[in-house]
Amino acid sequence: MKTSCNLFLLATALLLTARAAEATPARPTLAIVVVDSLQHQRGAITDFDRLDLAFQQVARERHWPVVIAAERFAANTAEHETELRIFNRPLREEARNDLTFRGWMTLTVQGVKHDLGIVTYVSYPRPGQSTDEVLERVFLGAANAAADRIEPLLIPKAGAAPKP
Repeated sequence: MKTSCNLFLLATALLLTARAAEATPARPTLAIVVVDSLQHQRGAITDFDRLDLAFQQVARERHWPVVIAAERFAANTAEHETELRIFNRPLREEARNDLTFRGWMTLTVQGVKHDLGIVTYVSYPRPGQSTDEVLERVFLGAANAAADRIEPLLIPKAGAAPKP
């Protein structure tokens, strides 16, 4: 009797798990491929890592229906059906006491490539602000600036015709 009860509970658990898996459709993946120079990396957290963290946060805050998967560009990097490719430049101080992010970005959605142009974000850090906090703010600002260009292409509004 105990065995049949355990089998019943196991079968019920498997059935509920299968129904839950059917109810939650798998979210598509947005691959973020970062092309950056390995010569200008500073610190334990690289620009690649900061871009990955920033886009993860932006996708969460804006409720994007995709899973973010970041990877570095390499010779054997396959193209993805949906991907954001970032040609990253090192951060620069273009004017006194500023940090400027510049990156050329292309977005491929279901095989159709869109040129987003050069995304620029300028930050003016406060005196005494920690370096990690400044860099986090710069890359998060750049990710938000890029998201403003990405959203109309990645998540078109209902009833809106896609732009050619």
